[in-house]
Amino acid sequence: MTEQLPPGSSYDDFRERTSAADQLLDEHMAVEALFANSLIAYTHAQEADLLYTPEVLVASGTWQKYEQRVAALARSNRNNDPFSAFLKKDRTQGWASVNTRQANRSALVRMAGQMIAEHAPIFWKEVLTLTDAGPARSALIDQLNGTVDADAMARMRAARESLNGTERNRLAQAVAFLIAMPPDPAHRALRRRQPKEDTNPKKKPIPAIAALRALNRHEYGKRKKNPAYCWRSHFWKTALTDDYVSAQRCAIIATLMLTGCRPVELSARLGVTVELGEANGENTLTFTVKGAKTAPELGPELEAKGQALRRIEMTCQSPESIWLRDYIAQSGSARLEIKEATTPRSPSGMWLSVAEQERRLTVSLGKLMTRLGARAFPRQRKNVTPYVFRHALAADMKADEKISDEIIAACLGQQSTRTLQHYGGSNRGRKLRSVRSQQIIRVTASSPIRGQKHVPFYDRGPVLGANQKKTAPTG
Repeated sequence: MTEQLPPGSSYDDFRERTSAADQLLDEHMAVEALFANSLIAYTHAQEADLLYTPEVLVASGTWQKYEQRVAALARSNRNNDPFSAFLKKDRTQGWASVNTRQANRSALVRMAGQMIAEHAPIFWKEVLTLTDAGPARSALIDQLNGTVDADAMARMRAARESLNGTERNRLAQAVAFLIAMPPDPAHRALRRRQPKEDTNPKKKPIPAIAALRALNRHEYGKRKKNPAYCWRSHFWKTALTDDYVSAQRCAIIATLMLTGCRPVELSARLGVTVELGEANGENTLTFTVKGAKTAPELGPELEAKGQALRRIEMTCQSPESIWLRDYIAQSGSARLEIKEATTPRSPSGMWLSVAEQERRLTVSLGKLMTRLGARAFPRQRKNVTPYVFRHALAADMKADEKISDEIIAACLGQQSTRTLQHYGGSNRGRKLRSVRSQQIIRVTASSPIRGQKHVPFYDRGPVLGANQKKTAPTG
């Protein structure tokens, strides 16, 4: 909603004239350009808030992450200018990845928008104050009318002091950046890809897949002497015998291994529920996972993502599933909620956002798994993390002909099969079957996979492990 300014309005109610304001009279052409560009940038700042307002981003902890990224960019510039630092990296193609560039771009767009929302109305009033009544001022008012909303008009009228030189420079930098990098709320803009300096056409795998491949090679070597060896069973045995791993942490590790869930999905906000059951005369575990990385559909330009809820039912055949079944049974209940609370304050006493608490939980579980991995496989150079087990489960399911890509995506908490190309290891090529995928008998999820009309549903059927006659399953 816009508000009209009367052409004869007086704007001479500033408390004092600053030296920066007096300099505007000597920079007439530059001020005219900044005035016009600031109106364009203000429109871009409003576009950036179409999907998620700053209040929503602050509540989710995303705004704090944006501030950290902007501060890091500012430190890399000798003039403490994050916008120049970004544009310089863009010119020299200095980004580590396209995702890093996009994350920094989003942060700067938001910070520039906030800076413009705060400073632009003061600047507009400053320019109107220093412009004599007549055609020039009327032209400026015409530019404001129809472009600026009522909130900005109110801030402009309430301004009593003009911008100092530093604030005006920051406004100019923010305006220039938003015009050069307009917001893209739906993230549909083409992201620039870095030129490959390495002549080797083979792309380096992500750390979790590299670790999984190393562990599969380790298992292949061990099986020459011990055909029953399984690296995951060995890791589980190490976790059970570790003096510093509690039973609750063992339940968390077992859940990560069996479901491939994300570490953040074990936070107090989400959590995983496990229920004991029975199917075809066998004990079963049913995991109900509240998904992270979910978002509703916000229009044709921004599709929904993630599964808000998914259920994975399995028989108890692997060592960790048998232990978890017995652990729940000993508690006297057929149902167990597996989650880990985090402290709302940092060691220095600062309040932490929910997003920061969950980030610290992810780091904590990552350090735990890495320490246990170093104990279990002292000669391995690759770190074992929770995501190694997520990729291991994906590789197992890909090697199972009964399980479709849609079911794998649902099991991993996704709505698209496109991302499956980034999951798994070398099991698919060798068609190694694992007891950990064959013990999964049923998978359901809350949302349909993209391109499908119905929610995903998988049922292995009454005959469990029917394919085991062809190839003996691995551990």
